Amino acid sequence: MSAHGLAINEAVGRAASAEPPRFDERRLRTALGRFATGVVVISTGSGDTLHAMTANAFMSGSLRPPLIVVSVGQRARMHERLMNAEHFGVSVLSDEQEPHSRHFAGEPQSWLAPRFTEVDGLDGVALLDSAVARFGLRMADRHACGDHTLFVGEVMAFSLDERAPLVFFGGRYAGVAEVR
Repeated sequence: MSAHGLAINEAVGRAASAEPPRFDERRLRTALGRFATGVVVISTGSGDTLHAMTANAFMSGSLRPPLIVVSVGQRARMHERLMNAEHFGVSVLSDEQEPHSRHFAGEPQSWLAPRFTEVDGLDGVALLDSAVARFGLRMADRHACGDHTLFVGEVMAFSLDERAPLVFFGGRYAGVAEVR
């Protein structure tokens, strides 16, 4: 058995016990970062109440009904807003929107003037202009998940664009060489 197999088997064996396995958190984060993801901006509110944050924990939940899931840390300011929201938005960033990702991740880009468009018929939903996909969502469910909450939104409106998405891999931004 390889050293890697042994480490995995030991961790799985401990997982069956009452005490959770202990991992080097930094190394676990690095391992999780080996999964390439897209980058989204989650938004709530509109006008003066608009709040947005960058995330990469996003997935399709279901096509029937059409559901999207985002994971937000319980210490994030967005968490409380989503706990009280009836609607929210998700904008999938294009490979030209890295500055937007940085801006909404807490690295203000003073020269950047992000533009959002409100979604007719969905109070409190504004979506980032020029995103490759945009979703207006009705809050369908919330699930506590460790130090995060999974927010499930039912798709009420969406739009898409053919530009390449922004990708995040190994702690760095990247683009897609060729969209097929």
